[in-house]
Amino acid sequence: MRVVALHQENMMTIERHLKSEQLVDLVEYIDMMGYGEGVYKTGPAMVSLPTDQFFADEIDFKAYAPISVEVDLEENPFDWQETLDIPEAVTETVRFGDEINDAYQKILDFLKEKDLPIPERFFMVFTPIYADYWVDFIFPIKPIEEK
Repeated sequence: MRVVALHQENMMTIERHLKSEQLVDLVEYIDMMGYGEGVYKTGPAMVSLPTDQFFADEIDFKAYAPISVEVDLEENPFDWQETLDIPEAVTETVRFGDEINDAYQKILDFLKEKDLPIPERFFMVFTPIYADYWVDFIFPIKPIEEK
């Protein structure tokens, strides 16, 4: 487990209420956007969700697609966000699959043990590596700023 800071600029965002199993579909949709649509991604797909909804059947997701510049897409379901600043967060990296539940619980246990605040929402960064996704859980422990 590590303590990190995260700063991201220029993101397309989309908020959706989805069934939990649709999370990967949303991430894959973002990953499949490409040069043909004029989208030049500068980082992996990221989602945030309420901490208390991690095990829920339906979840309020906010997805982030870091790109180089704002683009106009036909039938664009995305909003624009200039920055996301997470000044301090606890993070754990795991392969997407069975290990994510354990990693989630491990971070919550760590926060409680260290008497750190449990955030209202946390972030998951999805990095594709070959046929798998690796997920960085990011639990902010200081207030975040979004513009």
